[in-house]
Amino acid sequence: MRRAALYICYYNITEPLVQTQVVAYLRELARMGFEIHLLTFEKERLTRRHRLSIREKLGREGIQWYPMRYHAWPSLPATLYDIARGSLKAVSLCMRHPILLVHGRSHVGTAIAVVVKLLRGVKMLFDVRGLLADEYADVGHWTRAGIKYRLTKAMERFLFRRADGLILLTEAIKVDLVKADPILRERMNDIEVIPCCVSVERFAHNAEERRVEKQRRGWDDRRVLAYVGKLGTWYLVEEMARFFAVARQEDSRFFFQVLTQSEPSSMRRALEDAGVPSVAFDIAHVEPEEVPRVLCAADAGISFIRSCYSKRSSSPTKVGEYLSAGLPVVSTQGIGDCDDILARPNLGVVVEPLDEAEYHRAARALLELLDDPATPALCREFAERELSLTRIGGPRYAAVYNRLLAGASEKSVVASRRG
Repeated sequence: MRRAALYICYYNITEPLVQTQVVAYLRELARMGFEIHLLTFEKERLTRRHRLSIREKLGREGIQWYPMRYHAWPSLPATLYDIARGSLKAVSLCMRHPILLVHGRSHVGTAIAVVVKLLRGVKMLFDVRGLLADEYADVGHWTRAGIKYRLTKAMERFLFRRADGLILLTEAIKVDLVKADPILRERMNDIEVIPCCVSVERFAHNAEERRVEKQRRGWDDRRVLAYVGKLGTWYLVEEMARFFAVARQEDSRFFFQVLTQSEPSSMRRALEDAGVPSVAFDIAHVEPEEVPRVLCAADAGISFIRSCYSKRSSSPTKVGEYLSAGLPVVSTQGIGDCDDILARPNLGVVVEPLDEAEYHRAARALLELLDDPATPALCREFAERELSLTRIGGPRYAAVYNRLLAGASEKSVVASRRG
């Protein structure tokens, strides 16, 4: 029986997070011998040439790609329409190919997967990623008493029960969910925790490469604090700017390098309001493949994310990237498993509360880590041991796939004998 799976992702293929947290994992699974089919929903209209280029590249990596159009408005009807269209497409793919496992990313992808399960009898994997309703509530779009929140939580509970396997990003949210739901308490063996892993090898560098890159960027006498990712909503722009201003009071050599795909004005304004001179920071957009080169020359990474219940399910990719590059991390409290990770020797500093006195304490603690020559190696060692795509992420997904596909194959053999 061929090991074929369909992965359903309600995002567009060019999204940087999809490249690092979907395509990278699927590439590993294809390398291990799985037949991978990928269904995505594209927010942007790709030219025919671009679409063919992506399809050919993915095909060479063992991934068959099927793009569909994403509809955004009106919000709920558009999503329901995409679920209906996606379900028809997914069912047709399962009829054309020997697909016995459908892997849904987040809630909408899994809503499509459950339809396929009900119609085709395939195994279904719910890759939870985050608690969708709680994220909308925590950001202020919904209230927990509102109909949208309650309906989404009801759908979530339905998907929990129908899924043959569950993937969570953190041990913290696994403890919460199992404690709150007796059904999940009885299904502990069906729940796997797989953090957001990274290609650690991409971020490896030696002392000479670091020296050359620092010199090229004019950072020889700087202590570079790096930020990678989006700005706003969950990502605390003003708080990061104030922390950096305090860090410069502790050591005037600090320089802030921001790499973001977001519009940069909010960060620039926040740094200026915090009294940071323009010569002490840079805000740039670089392609994902350039990020390791920049981090090679940095000294520490920052990840200030709003602390709230839904973020207990979060595993920030940037934290894995920083540690892979040998950078200790400055993080807000209560973000997934980061408190436990950064409590280990030389890996970073957790900041709580977000006030000036705490910023001074955290900056001094960070300086101690930067002065310790053991810090870079300890950061890299942890990333290789706990956050590696090839050592942790890929093998854990493969183990889940093998378990579910083995059950699906046995069921198919029994059905064929009965027939």
